[in-house]
Amino acid sequence: MTTREAVGKRRRAISAAVLCAVLVTGCDYNDIDHLYIATGMGVDRGRQGVRLSMDLVQPGGAGNPATGDSSNAQGNAPDRIVSAEGATFEEAMSTLQAKLFHALYLQHNALVLFSEDAVRDFAPIADALERNRQLRRSQLWVVTPMSAESVFRESTGQREPISLVIRDLVDEASRREACLASDELHVVKALLRPSGVAPLAAVDEGPDGLPEIQGLAYLRRDGKLDIVDRAQLLDNAWWLGRTLDVREAVPWSDGGHRGVIGVHWLRTSTRRVVDTSGGSPRLRVVWRGTGEIERWQASEAMSAEAFTALERAIREDVEHRLARALDHVRAVDMDAFGLANACSEKGIALHPGAWKYIPVEYGIEAHLIHGQLAATTPFARGTEGGAGSS
Repeated sequence: MTTREAVGKRRRAISAAVLCAVLVTGCDYNDIDHLYIATGMGVDRGRQGVRLSMDLVQPGGAGNPATGDSSNAQGNAPDRIVSAEGATFEEAMSTLQAKLFHALYLQHNALVLFSEDAVRDFAPIADALERNRQLRRSQLWVVTPMSAESVFRESTGQREPISLVIRDLVDEASRREACLASDELHVVKALLRPSGVAPLAAVDEGPDGLPEIQGLAYLRRDGKLDIVDRAQLLDNAWWLGRTLDVREAVPWSDGGHRGVIGVHWLRTSTRRVVDTSGGSPRLRVVWRGTGEIERWQASEAMSAEAFTALERAIREDVEHRLARALDHVRAVDMDAFGLANACSEKGIALHPGAWKYIPVEYGIEAHLIHGQLAATTPFARGTEGGAGSS
């Protein structure tokens, strides 16, 4: 073996040993103090184009040198908000990074909060987000009618980064209404389907200064946005799929009796079935729900006849809610419930806008069980009630 070959083998062995050491030990323990970890991103329309706000964790606490200064406008908050503008998303990101002494770490970003104004230019922003290899596709995309920056900066009293507060809020709500689970991957897939509309959670600042679920936002491929408020959320959630553990007050009347019942929906499901037997497509909405009665007028006896009357009232209530929600999305020209998607799955390609004229009928079956609370927390005689979810 020549000297040159021996030296070459020694170098390769050293290189392999170094590589193995890197893979085994991972990042140096102290490196985290030289990174700024993003937990949330706010996207607003700025005077120069795009305004970005990053919700950044301070590993070393307030005064971490990675911030570029020792001040913290949020006092002892666990995070810091940094904002910057640019003509494009990429320029705004570069300007924001220039404000920090150390690298911006995006792999833990959990939330992208869009203002209503920002989504008017949604296509280039979505493209920039999709092309960024650091960002995870499991991050939530959420909409706010106010500015994203103000939601981040004005929220008070949190003990964890405000973007994680919003993420947990949306995650909890999506366990009841599945349509609120607006992770990026499913939003993008919905936008690429024939209907071209995706549901997103909508948040706003609550009376206590903390964010709260405002309702549901529908985003169209071209950036058109429509926000359905909280009072109409259940109508839309029932169209979009399953719900678990939601409550509703249902008005009813039968044989001169009038009242309101409190129903705890243990689970509901919705299917859209396209029927082409008549030549032109018709849509049948199949809704199934199992619920227990939580509140009931004390003067009424619980009987098979009473349950039948209540289930009839519920069928009318559900159909009214579904029809009202469909009328709304038709009026704003957004195929939010995927009628074009359902037809496409049957091999039917609709002309633009034709989904609005598909005849729709409803097949609703509700099954009630007698809940324990019906006997312990009855409505008082003559109670007036609404028909909203809680």
